[in-house]
Amino acid sequence: MPMPSAARTPLRSAGAFPDSVLPSKRLPGRKAPVIAVVGCDGSGKSTVCEELLKILQPIYPTRQCHLGKQAGNLGRALFKLPVLGNHIAARSARETKRKKEKGFSPLGALVNFLFVIRRTVRFWRMRAYNAAGYAILADRYPQIACPGPMDGPYFSRAPQTGWLTPFLTALETRAFARMDAFPPDLVIRLNVDPETAFARKPDHDPVKLAAKIRDVPRLRFRNAPIIDLDTRAPLKEVVAAASQAALGVMKVYGKVPQEKSLPTPRGAVIALVGCDGSGKSSLSRELVTEIGQSRPTRYGYLGLGSGDLGRRIGRLPFIGPVLEHKLGKRAKTTRTRGEKIPDLPTALVVFAFSLLRYRRFRQIQRAAARGEMVITDRYPQMEIPAQCDGPGLSAATSDNPLIQRLAAVERRLYQRMAARRPDLVVHLDIDPETAQRRKPDHDLEALRIKTSVMSRLRYNEAPRVVIDSRAPYKEVKRQVSEALRQHALTGPL
Repeated sequence: MPMPSAARTPLRSAGAFPDSVLPSKRLPGRKAPVIAVVGCDGSGKSTVCEELLKILQPIYPTRQCHLGKQAGNLGRALFKLPVLGNHIAARSARETKRKKEKGFSPLGALVNFLFVIRRTVRFWRMRAYNAAGYAILADRYPQIACPGPMDGPYFSRAPQTGWLTPFLTALETRAFARMDAFPPDLVIRLNVDPETAFARKPDHDPVKLAAKIRDVPRLRFRNAPIIDLDTRAPLKEVVAAASQAALGVMKVYGKVPQEKSLPTPRGAVIALVGCDGSGKSSLSRELVTEIGQSRPTRYGYLGLGSGDLGRRIGRLPFIGPVLEHKLGKRAKTTRTRGEKIPDLPTALVVFAFSLLRYRRFRQIQRAAARGEMVITDRYPQMEIPAQCDGPGLSAATSDNPLIQRLAAVERRLYQRMAARRPDLVVHLDIDPETAQRRKPDHDLEALRIKTSVMSRLRYNEAPRVVIDSRAPYKEVKRQVSEALRQHALTGPL
């Protein structure tokens, strides 16, 4: 299909951006900049973001955030499914035609609004990272200047029929208005012609690509400065120009030193451990907020959450209490030495929770390697199985070869986690009775077991302080903060 060529945008090389083009001051309330990379599919956004991340991360902790809804990628993946793919593609085509002529069907409106929710959740997660002190490199950015597929409001373009579409349109408009109120510090706008975009994305509709390319020059993000780059140029030239602009913004925030390079800051992992009711969650989140004022800091939950899940199940009407009792009995059997793991489904559930914990653990280790401070709620250990964050399948036994295999794999995962000692373990000590007064929905006998186990754990001989968490909250918090100062774990490292 012949496609009109887009006018070529002159490429700015490194050093070609005058100071008047880049922002001259930081936006109020921000600790680090937000840099958005926008453009049509096939313009090279993901590639440019990956290259920029390699340049920015050694200078200052930076998070790459995808702020698109990715409905197109999901649709193309579904269309390739055997048997169902053709049906989904035909249904999608009918929905697209209907939307243009009559408006969304109820199902189509709800599906499309789910993508609005997905984008909104990603955006607020990005804001949380930025509030914690991260520089943000955003692949795409929501905008209201150009409604449509270029990350603008979508519902307002459809006929407002019935009651559901106008209702969802109002919700979408409100969501985009709130996102638009948080503009990026700099926009790197990537330009490309339809032929090049289609050559890079041959599975995309060329007509839709051409329409998106026509919309690119109309993109605005409040008063954010925009740098235009032509991505038909060699990648090295594009990255050099983009990085020069990005580094200019980092300098505005004081994140780039006068010297050529800055050593990567040393990260740290601080583990808050203790029985339920000792105050781990409240303290860890407050510490993240306070330490985050001086350096990038994040919260890491390393528990399973299975107990809270069971209690939520117990609150379900009618079947809840019976189901909670049944699941709790199986869990207790699995945690008890000398017992047998009830069955394979129980083992699979326990193993799945361990995999989730291992995934979270890897995330916090990568964050610490990037120079971030990580405050964890709980920490995995290998000393005592099935209690206080130990391996769940190593207390009870089983004759089932598959369960035995799962238990062996789980032990290896916990060995890897336990081998990575935290920089400091803060043990919030508490007696079972006080813990139950704070957590009345918890079993007293289980709390007694946990408090007994906690006093015996050494976490691979990591540095450790014990603080009596029965004291008033402010005093406990003061003692924790003092322990961090004594171990040189506050302020820049």
